[in-house]
Amino acid sequence: MTTATSGLTTTTSGRLLRTSLVLDGVASGLSGVLIAALSGVLDTVLGASTMLLLDIGLFFVAYGAAVLVIGTRNVINRTAASAVAAANLLWTVAGVVVLIAETLSLTTLGVVTALALAVVTTVFAELQITGLRRA
Repeated sequence: MTTATSGLTTTTSGRLLRTSLVLDGVASGLSGVLIAALSGVLDTVLGASTMLLLDIGLFFVAYGAAVLVIGTRNVINRTAASAVAAANLLWTVAGVVVLIAETLSLTTLGVVTALALAVVTTVFAELQITGLRRA
C-alpha cells in the first residue's frame, strides 16, 4: 500500500480498496447489462416499469464503467474512491426510502430484489470505507 499527496489530491493503492472497487464496477456493469436487456421481462416480475428498469440498467452500466476506471488506475484517487463509497451508501438509503414510501408498486420479488441491492451496496461501501481507512 502506498499513499502520496500532490497538492490537493491524495492517492492510494491499498489492496482491499482496489479489489472492492473493481468488484463493484464489474458487478454493477454486468447487472446493468442484464437489467437493461431483460427490462421488458423483468417489469412484470419485479413490478417496476420497463422504462425505469432500462434507465436503472443503463445507469448501472455507466456507474460500473466509472468505478472500474477508478479502481484500475495505478494509484487510486482517494477523493474518487470516497465518492464511490458515498454513492453506494446513497443508493442504499434511496432504495430503502422508496420501499418505505411505497412509491413503486413492486411485487414481493421486486421488494426482495431492492433489499438485496441495498445489502450489496452497503457491503461494497463498507469494504471501500475500510480500504480507505487502511490506506
